[in-house]
Amino acid sequence: MVEQSLKEVVKVMCKAIPGGREAMAGALGMTMTQFNNNLYEKNGCRFFEVVELEAMEDISGTATLADYFAKRRGALLVDVPNLDDLDRVDLFTKAMRTAAARGQVDQIIEKALEDGVIEKNEAEEILLHHRRHLAAREEEIRAICALFGRKKK
Repeated sequence: MVEQSLKEVVKVMCKAIPGGREAMAGALGMTMTQFNNNLYEKNGCRFFEVVELEAMEDISGTATLADYFAKRRGALLVDVPNLDDLDRVDLFTKAMRTAAARGQVDQIIEKALEDGVIEKNEAEEILLHHRRHLAAREEEIRAICALFGRKKK
């Protein structure tokens, strides 16, 4: 998977909502022309400001922008899990997701190594799924700590 540009991030966020780009423009109080001018930096318009990008992320209900910035710095974006009603069954489910994610990484590596070389696109796919595995593991560990941690009195 090729690294996304901010323009691509905006497009992904627009696709995530019913009505797409038109709905996003309306939610931001812009006309379609204004929105497209900002997106493509045409007619003397600047690209979206950070607050507008954050609003698009909130409207779309995605973490696309946050993930873009995390990847840009070589960081891993991990959602903090909601641990209010956590039980042992939830932990088992999280552990299975983590194991499945690791298994997927291993399968991708195995397939990539069939010819003895990992190509750039194969490495990108491996790293994408590796990040997902690490995020699942982080969520699993946080859940274990939350469920079995001492409660403050």
